[in-house]
Amino acid sequence: MTKRREIILKLLFLCAATLLTLALGEVAVRIISARTLIYNIEMVKYAKALKQRDPQGEVSHTHVPSRSARLMGVDVALNSLGQRGRELGEKSPGTARILVLGSSITMGWGVPAEQVFTSLVEARLNRAQPFGPNIAFQIANAGIGNYNTYFQSKLLQRQYPVVKPDLVVIQYFISDVEPRTMGRNNWLLQHSLLADYLFDRFGHMQFARSGKADLFTHYSNLYKEGSEAWGQTQQYLAAIRGTTDKDGVPLLLMIIPDIHDLSTGTPYRELYTKMEAAFQKLGIPTVNTFDAFQKQFGGDVSKLWIQSDDPHPNASGHALMADALYRYLVETDPLRLKRAATPAP
Repeated sequence: MTKRREIILKLLFLCAATLLTLALGEVAVRIISARTLIYNIEMVKYAKALKQRDPQGEVSHTHVPSRSARLMGVDVALNSLGQRGRELGEKSPGTARILVLGSSITMGWGVPAEQVFTSLVEARLNRAQPFGPNIAFQIANAGIGNYNTYFQSKLLQRQYPVVKPDLVVIQYFISDVEPRTMGRNNWLLQHSLLADYLFDRFGHMQFARSGKADLFTHYSNLYKEGSEAWGQTQQYLAAIRGTTDKDGVPLLLMIIPDIHDLSTGTPYRELYTKMEAAFQKLGIPTVNTFDAFQKQFGGDVSKLWIQSDDPHPNASGHALMADALYRYLVETDPLRLKRAATPAP
């Protein structure tokens, strides 16, 4: 056997062994993910089943209308507008409609539809009838995973004239300030769960090596004065307010904290306070839910998580959000329903 032939055989053996290892790894990941919920794999399934390239090319992705899938152990069904929930239908007299924009927290990732905060508030309003028996409420959940404020502003432009809301609510999360890339389709990531898993692990390693391991420092830099991302975010919110102001439709911002750190001395509090002050300065009423989350879950944030590798708010977190929104609606009456229901003297 010549030296050259020996080298070729070794290379062929190495390639065959590598391909076999990758194939076994792919099979193993698929078997494990079919029996055990793995957060990043479920997110990949979400992207494949319910997301599509934006047909208008303005944002990276939208929901596929009238599509459903089972993700993170729960069924997610979208209506013809790509919203999680039933079809809205024609808006009838006596109906108060609320459009809620946000990301995966708003959509209710990992939470059964009936336990998502929008469903809880709608059911409670219609059951308690705080504004009288002649008012029926519909809440349209337009949350889409990986959306930031810019994407939400574009989605509002499309859905606002169709939904015809009486109130618009933006559920604001700390990462909504981050710019989002348009992204590119990758054949390997579209077809291999092993590649998806390894790519996610690599991303976490890159994040740590980039000096961003301290998330608070990362976010505080994004929200500091002079930050381009923070300045643009406020401009998008001002544009949203301009859209709703034209029709006299009230706008509400609801701040949802990152639930990794709700401790008493957390430095995140000052960031949420800063956000709230900026939003109020824009003339947008704001509900900051940090104190409520801290009071109930500050001692053990893991009670809020979907599971150990998925820190999205679970049903307990959505119940808290629902209570905060319900109380705001009843106590402040932004739709002026009490005034309308009160007979003139």
